[in-house]
Amino acid sequence: MVAKYYVALRPQTNEDHAVHQEGCPFMPDDAKRIYLGEFSSGGEAVSESHHHFSKTRGCLFCAKDNKVAEKSHLSCLVAKKDKITARLELSVSYHQSLMCCLN
Repeated sequence: MVAKYYVALRPQTNEDHAVHQEGCPFMPDDAKRIYLGEFSSGGEAVSESHHHFSKTRGCLFCAKDNKVAEKSHLSCLVAKKDKITARLELSVSYHQSLMCCLN
């Protein structure tokens, strides 16, 4: 089943831009998001979102396949070495990510 996906213009505190599925309660307003298209999985939407931002990740609330989105995120970082920042990335808890989605 395909769904419409969007990426937030404003990054979260970990500098990732959240990818949301249509209907997510944490999706930003129309003016604060980019329509990515219709995809059969969140991982495909996250891959597409890398055309807009180098750091993106599936929303922890609405992305049913977070593991796929994570792998897609990591493989894209490896493929785009010029966009990788030279700093340590700290893991963010589930609750911190949900609060960041409210921006």
